[in-house]
Amino acid sequence: MGTLLLENGRIWTNDPERPWASAALSRDGRLVAVAAASDIAAPAGCERLDLEGRLALPGFIDAHAHLLGVGYALRSVDLKGTSSVEQAVHRVEERLRGAPAGGWITGAGWDQHLWPGGRFPHRRDLDAVAPDRPVVLEHTSGHCSWVNSAALVSAGITRDTPSPDGGIIERDEHGEPTGILLDNAARLVYGAMPRTSQAERIATLEAAIAHAHHLGVTCVHAMNVSRGEFQALHALNDAGRLRLRVREYLSHERLDEWLERGIETADGDEMLRVAGVKFFADGALGPLTAWMSEPYEGTDNRGLPLQPVEHLERDVRRCLDHGLATAVHAIGDRANAEVLDIYERVRDVAPGLLRRIEHAQLLHAADVPRFAALRVVASMQPIHATQDMAKVDRWWGDRARGAYAFASLLASGASLAFGSDAPVETMDPLAGLHAAVTRRTAAGEPAHGWHAEHRISLAQALAAYTSGAAAAAGDGHLGRLSPGCSADAVVLSNDIFAADDPKGIRDAHVVLTVVAGEVVYRAPGV
Repeated sequence: MGTLLLENGRIWTNDPERPWASAALSRDGRLVAVAAASDIAAPAGCERLDLEGRLALPGFIDAHAHLLGVGYALRSVDLKGTSSVEQAVHRVEERLRGAPAGGWITGAGWDQHLWPGGRFPHRRDLDAVAPDRPVVLEHTSGHCSWVNSAALVSAGITRDTPSPDGGIIERDEHGEPTGILLDNAARLVYGAMPRTSQAERIATLEAAIAHAHHLGVTCVHAMNVSRGEFQALHALNDAGRLRLRVREYLSHERLDEWLERGIETADGDEMLRVAGVKFFADGALGPLTAWMSEPYEGTDNRGLPLQPVEHLERDVRRCLDHGLATAVHAIGDRANAEVLDIYERVRDVAPGLLRRIEHAQLLHAADVPRFAALRVVASMQPIHATQDMAKVDRWWGDRARGAYAFASLLASGASLAFGSDAPVETMDPLAGLHAAVTRRTAAGEPAHGWHAEHRISLAQALAAYTSGAAAAAGDGHLGRLSPGCSADAVVLSNDIFAADDPKGIRDAHVVLTVVAGEVVYRAPGV
């Protein structure tokens, strides 16, 4: 790491003492001066980057992504935006024609709510194009999988296989599996898939990291990190090849192993650090498994907890007792209330360790102020609001007024950390910023914003993608462009603060990404 000067720019520092500057100088990965260009003298041998008046921001921090999953998604069948079962099957058929013989076919992103009739697909739909080769397609929510008969056979799933705790094997009127596996049931198939080698995982992570850099992301809170992903990340870092800051939230499925190894929050270095353990309280809205206080509209279904509350509380306590922070996935209003109750009961256990709720999608009004009172971070993904609003209106009805309550949480004093949930949704922070500020889709619908009372300002949304996300993992030196902070920055093509309409946020793109004072992405022609 050398010396880098960003000059002739419009730099939003996210520092309330000095919010704007025109130049920033870094040395050995840290900022040493952020001020007017006339106040900074470039030392000899300094690399100088003329921003040509462009807007620079602190590097985006994605507070909730599945990093290895992003890499896998880049090479699997993309089913996002498919408008019918037939279109989804056609994409699988196209992949089969170009794929080497043998092996499993994987994909992700389908959403039955976008298809005529809104019904779940069937294994027979896939059997028509892949009668002998296992196919596994993950729902856009990540909480449901659609598989063919060959995949069921490989996993040993028959009409006599019981649904596991926290999961459902959907069956037809004859008791036969339909090929839809909800939540924990999908693990039965994933456990039967061929194991990925360390070299393959490393290559997959490097593809995901390059994708993050392209989008201006300089740090990722990697969720549900398995043993294999943990090993691959550490191998990359040990070799000096990890050029993205990663904060690991380890999979609860390996909790005994993490505790036996004595792993604690903050283990690691500037680039790679353990942040905590990720748990699940419930499923998701898409497959109607988010845990609700009242049934989904027009049904008697309240979703499901993925484990008994007492088991979740026991394991949260175990983590805190052993020096590990916790992050708990909760989407439905019942799940969020139960997790807040757990955090209230353990508030005096290791109070210095951070507590988070991931998603916090639907909240009772009475639960909103509890986040600040209990010092629980609301780790949310604003792109979900605009992508899911039709499903929310359909299945949650009037309760939608408590969904994705960004403004109410901020007004109550809660800490917000924004992320993407990639590959469930796009990792692009500009898309997330647009959703948080406008509550409108990319097409501008609805014109005045969906439940517009929950819109927040651009500065508030940027803070949630920078300093708020940094604080959620205990990174006080990230998320701002101030002397002493890490030299992580992103430069945009357009000044999103100057847009006449907030929709203009989506017109911008990343032209430079800087991590620890080194340019890791440069757009063509820049």
